[in-house]
Amino acid sequence: MLSVSKKHRARFSLNLQIIAFSFLFLLALPWLGNRYMDEMKEFLVQGQGDAQLLAAQAIATVLHNRADLFNISNAPSNSLIEQGSLYVYPLDQRIVLDGYGSDWNLLLAQKRSFGPESLIYDRTAGSLSPVTFGLLLGEYNKHLYGLVSVNDSSIVYRHPQYSRLDSSDQVRIELVDKNADIKRYVIITEAAGTASVYEMHEDWARPLTGQPVFKLNAIWRETAQGYDVEFRFPINWLSNDQHLMISVADVSSDTERKIDTVVATLHEDNAGELNKLIIRSPELDRIIKGLGYADSNVCIVDRYRRVRAVLASQEQQDTNTQSQLCTLTDKVAPELVAKALLGESSVARSLLSSGEALVLASHPIYQDGEINGAVLVEKNSANILFKQKASLNKIIIATAIVVLIAIVGLLLFSSLLAYRIRNLQKEVSSAFDLDGRLIANEINSSSKAGDEVGELSRVFSTLLSQLKSYTGFLESVPRTLRHEILNPLNTISMALQKMSADQHFDAVLISSANKASKQLELIVHSLTEAAHIDDSLSQDEKESFDLAELLSEYVSNISLKHKVHIFSYTGQASGITIQGSDLRISQMLDKLKDNAIDFSDTGSEIKFELSRDQQHALISICNEGKLIPDEVLNNLCSGIISHRHAGSGEPHLGIGLYVASRIARYHNGSLNIFNTDSNKGVCVEIELPIQAS
Repeated sequence: MLSVSKKHRARFSLNLQIIAFSFLFLLALPWLGNRYMDEMKEFLVQGQGDAQLLAAQAIATVLHNRADLFNISNAPSNSLIEQGSLYVYPLDQRIVLDGYGSDWNLLLAQKRSFGPESLIYDRTAGSLSPVTFGLLLGEYNKHLYGLVSVNDSSIVYRHPQYSRLDSSDQVRIELVDKNADIKRYVIITEAAGTASVYEMHEDWARPLTGQPVFKLNAIWRETAQGYDVEFRFPINWLSNDQHLMISVADVSSDTERKIDTVVATLHEDNAGELNKLIIRSPELDRIIKGLGYADSNVCIVDRYRRVRAVLASQEQQDTNTQSQLCTLTDKVAPELVAKALLGESSVARSLLSSGEALVLASHPIYQDGEINGAVLVEKNSANILFKQKASLNKIIIATAIVVLIAIVGLLLFSSLLAYRIRNLQKEVSSAFDLDGRLIANEINSSSKAGDEVGELSRVFSTLLSQLKSYTGFLESVPRTLRHEILNPLNTISMALQKMSADQHFDAVLISSANKASKQLELIVHSLTEAAHIDDSLSQDEKESFDLAELLSEYVSNISLKHKVHIFSYTGQASGITIQGSDLRISQMLDKLKDNAIDFSDTGSEIKFELSRDQQHALISICNEGKLIPDEVLNNLCSGIISHRHAGSGEPHLGIGLYVASRIARYHNGSLNIFNTDSNKGVCVEIELPIQAS
C-alpha cells in the first residue's frame, strides 16, 4: 500500500478547515447585527429629538401671546429684583406644622440662604455679626407654606411684661394684599412651640389691634444652630402681583432687648420693594397636561429661566428614574435655554450613567414679537434601548440558530466530503501492495458522482488502468528477454566452442567473448529471478527447520569455498526453529555473503552472528570496508540499485539485496542495512519469527 510521510500530512483535518474558515465569516453576523442596531438606535434617538422639537413647537404655539399666563405686566423691572424673586414650590401633600421640616422631603436641598449681603438694618454698626437664615416656600391647596431656619447662637424669647413687640427675636412677613395695601405680620413666642402672630404697624413696635392673627399659623422649634419656624397662611391674601418679603430680626441681649440686626430676603438697595413670588401657573399646568405628552417631561420657563409649569412623565412619576428637569429647581441651567431665549430652536443630547441618551428639545415662546419664555421637552431613550435590547436579543438568538444550523450543515457536508475522500484514498492506497506493485486497475469509490471527487476517482481509474498495462509490459520484459536472448547466446557459445578448437583463432579473444557471453547470461538470469521471485516464493512449501544448525553449517561451507576471506560465526549451533524454506534462507545468505565479500576490505573478517529473544531470531552479517551513503541506505532493497566497486568482473544490477529482502519478507521477517557505529563497515540484520514450541 502507499504510505504518506507524516511531515507532509495536513495539520488540520478537512472538517476543521471548513468549519474554521466558515466560522470566521459566521462571526461577522453578530457584529453586523450589532452595528445595525447601533445605527438604528442613533436613527431612532435622532427621530425622537425631531419629534420632541415638534412637540415643543406645538406647545409653544399654544402659549404664544398668552401674557396672562406669565404675568408679564408685573415682571421685574431690574436684575436685582429679578434675582430676589422667591420661588414657591408646588407641594405634593399638606405640610404638618411641627417645626421639624421633615415633610418637605427632597425640597430641603433647595433651601435658599440669606445673610450679611441681605442686611437691611444694623444698630451695632458692624460690631455684631448678623444672623443668617434659610428659606423654603411651598404651595398646597391654596395655602402658602414657609420654613425659616435661623442660625442664632443666643435666642431671646418675648417677655410677657413688655408691651412692645420689638424686644425679642422674631420673624417678620410683609405682603401686598388684594387692595394693594402692605400688610405686616410678626411671628414671636415666649417659648418653643406654637408662636403668636400679630399684624404690626410700619415701625414694627406695636400691633395694630393687639389681637393675634389666627389664620397665619406658626410653630417655633429650637435647633442646635438656632431655631426653625414653620408657618402657613391662605394664598389669597396676596395680590395678583404676589409680592412678599420675609425678614429675621435678631436681639442679642435679653436685658437691653433691642433689635440689633435685621436680615431680609431682599437687599437694602431695594428699600420699599418686596420680593416677587414665583408661583407655578395652574392654568399653564392645565394646558400642558391637556396636550397629552405624558411620556415626556415638559417644562415651561419665563424669560428669566424661572419655572412656571411642569409636567412630569408618567414613567418618572412611577419609577423616578428620569432626569429631575424643572421638578426640584426654581430655575433651569442657563445652557438648557440659552438658544431658546435667543429665539432659536435646538435639540441637545446627553448620556446618563445608565447608558441611556437624554434628549432635550427647546423652543421659544413669543409675546407680540418678543421672547416671553421657552418650552423644554425632555425624554430619555429608555424605551428605545428596551426595544433595541429586545431586537438585539432576537438577533442574537436568530444568529445563534443560523450559526448552529450552518455549523451542523457544514459539519455534515465536510464529514461526508472527508468520508468520500478517505474512501478514495484507502482504495487508491490498496491498489498497491507494500512494495508498490500495482494490484488493481480500477477505483469504484465515488466513481459515479458528478462532482470533483467523482472526477478525481475516474481520473485515478484511468491512470491505474494505464499503469497496470505498463506494469504488465515491464513484468513480461524479463521473460521475453530470457527467451529471445538465450537462443542467440547458445548459438554464440557453440560458435565460440568450435572456434576455440581451431587454433587459427586468437585464444584471448575467444576467452573474452566466452566471458562476455556468461555475463550476459547471468544478467538475464538475475533479471528473470528478480521478476519472478514472488511467484517462485508463492509456490514454495514451508516446513520447520533449525536455523542455527543451517547457519552454522553454511558458514563452515563458505569458509572452505572462499579461502581468501575470513568468516566467523557467533551463536548457538542448534535449537532455533523457524517455519519456512531452508533453500530460500540459503539463497538469501548467498546474496548477503556476496555483497559482504564485494564490500569488505581485503583480508578483513566477515562476521556472522545469531541471537534470539522470546519471539524472534536475529541474524547479523557485518564486514569491514567502504561505508554506504545515508541517502542510499533506504533504497538498496528496491532493485536495480548498486553501489559495488568495479573489479569483480561480474555484472552488478543491485538485484541481490532485492531478492534477499523478498525472501526475508516471505518468512514474515525484515531486512535492515546500516553502517556500523564505529564507521568501519556495514552490517545487515535479518529478523525472523521463531516457531512456537
